[in-house]
Amino acid sequence: MSACGCVRVWVPGVVDGDVAACPRDHLVARPKLRTSTALHGLARSAHLQHPTPRGHEAGRKCRRAERLVLAASAQQGTATTTPLLHLQERLQDSGATVDALDLSYKQCVTTRKLRHGEVLLSIPGDIAVTKEDVAADTACAQLASGRSELVGLALWLVSQRCKGKASPWHDFVQSLPDTTNSPVLWTTEQQSELLQGSPTLQEAQARAKALSAEWDSIHEQLQADPSQHSDITLDKESFSQAVAVVVAHAAYLPSVECFALLPVASTLARTGADTGAALDYDIDNACVTLTAQRTIRSGEQVKIYDGRPNTEMFLATGTVEENNLSDYLTVQVNLVAADKLYMLKKQVVQSLGFDVKQEFPIYADRMPAQLLAYLRLSRVQDSAEIAKVNFEQDSVVSQSNEYEVLQLLLADMRDRLTAYPGSIEDELKLLQNKKLPERQWAAAQLRFSEKVVLQKTLDAVRRRLAPIRGIPTKGGKMISPNADLEDIFSTIENIPNAPKKLFAGIKSWARGDKDPTWKR
Repeated sequence: MSACGCVRVWVPGVVDGDVAACPRDHLVARPKLRTSTALHGLARSAHLQHPTPRGHEAGRKCRRAERLVLAASAQQGTATTTPLLHLQERLQDSGATVDALDLSYKQCVTTRKLRHGEVLLSIPGDIAVTKEDVAADTACAQLASGRSELVGLALWLVSQRCKGKASPWHDFVQSLPDTTNSPVLWTTEQQSELLQGSPTLQEAQARAKALSAEWDSIHEQLQADPSQHSDITLDKESFSQAVAVVVAHAAYLPSVECFALLPVASTLARTGADTGAALDYDIDNACVTLTAQRTIRSGEQVKIYDGRPNTEMFLATGTVEENNLSDYLTVQVNLVAADKLYMLKKQVVQSLGFDVKQEFPIYADRMPAQLLAYLRLSRVQDSAEIAKVNFEQDSVVSQSNEYEVLQLLLADMRDRLTAYPGSIEDELKLLQNKKLPERQWAAAQLRFSEKVVLQKTLDAVRRRLAPIRGIPTKGGKMISPNADLEDIFSTIENIPNAPKKLFAGIKSWARGDKDPTWKR
C-alpha cells in the first residue's frame, strides 16, 4: 500500500478484495463494471449517488451532429484510428452517446466546447465488459473461475482474439493494442539495467513473478483437461500480453466498485490532474458516463483523471505523464524499538491511524507535514515534548530535535539519489536523443521524474536546515557547528601571551602562592 493509503495497481494472484479505494481518489487499476440487473442492485444497495447524464432525447439529437463531424473528418483525410471509427458506429446503434468526441485523430479530441458537468461520453452498461461477460464466455469461464477479476478480463480478451471477426466484440478488441510497454513484461536483464536505483525495479520484478505464477496455475488447469478448453488458444506470451493490456486499459468505476473494459473510454489517455474527465457509472440511466470536470475547449485532447503517481502508471502502462500533478515517491519511517519511550510513542501513532512502520509520500512541490511530525515524534527523548508534536500543523518541537530529523531526511535523499547510475542532467541528455528505443526512453522519463522528486525534497530539507545554528549534544543543548574551529583560533590568538603567563606562573610558584597551608 502506498503512503497516501491507496493500494498499488493490481498484480496477478492478488484477490479482488485486496484492492481498496484511495482517500485521495486515486484511480488505480481495479476491475471495471458492467450495467446489468446485478449492477443496479449493487449500486442501489450501497446508496451511492451518481452524476446525471444527458437525457436520451439529447443523445438522439447529438448523434446526427456526430455523423456530420465524422464525415467532415473523413473528407479531410484525418481518420487514423479506423477500429475506433468502426466501433463508433456500433456504439451509436447500441444507444451510446459519442458526439462530443472526435475519434478520427490518434489522440481523441472534443468536437465542440464543453462546460463543467457536461457528459462527453455515455456508454450503455450492457456493452461494458465486466466479470459477468467473463462468466458468460464458455471458452474462458472455467479458467477464470476463482481468479482475480482482472485475470478474468484478460482471459476474456484472449478468447475474443481467438474468435477473430466472428466475435461480437471484434471492433472493440481491435481498438485495443496487442500489448503494452509495461516493465512487468521486460526481461530480468532489462529491468535491472534500465531501472537501477528506482523503487520501481523491485515492484516490477515482484509483479513479473506473480504473473508467471498465475500462468503456471492456468497452464496446469489447461493440461489437466484439454478438451474443456479447446475453444481457446492460450500460451504464456499471449496471456501475459493480455494481462498487460487489461491492467493498462481497464477502468475502475467507483460507484459500483468494479473493473470494466469500456469501448472508446478504455483507449483514452490518462492524467494525474484532477481536472481530467471523471469516469463513473450512472445508476439512474444505466450507463457509464465520462463527465467534464472543467471547461474543455473545442479540439482539446480528452483525458481521464487517474490519480496514480508515475511509478504506478509506469508499472501499469509502461508510460509516464510529464508534469504529473499526482506524482510522488514514498519514504518509509519507523519508531525505534530500543527507545525507552517506544510504548508511549506506539500508542500515540496508533491512535492517529499510523503504525510503528509507516510510509509517507514525498512530493516535488511540498514537504509533507505528517512525515515531519512522525519523525519528530520518533526522535523525541523527553516525554514532556511528546505533547508538542502536532500532526495537523508544521510545528517544531525543539531545535535539536528538528536538526536530527532533517539530517535523517537529508541522508536518505542523498542515498537514494546516489543509487541511480547517473544524474538528472544525464537523464535530460538521454531524453534529447530522438532515436532512443522505446523502453530506454520510457525508463529515462521515469528515472528523471523520480530524481526530480528526490532532488527537490533534498533542496527543501537544506532550506529548513539553513536557519538552525548549532549541533545537538547528548544533553539536548545546541553548540556551535564551528566550536572546534573556534577553539583552535582562540588558542592561536593566545600564543603571544603564552610567555607572560609562563613567567607569571614561575613567580607564583616561587612565592609559594599555591602551596598548602601547612608548608607556609
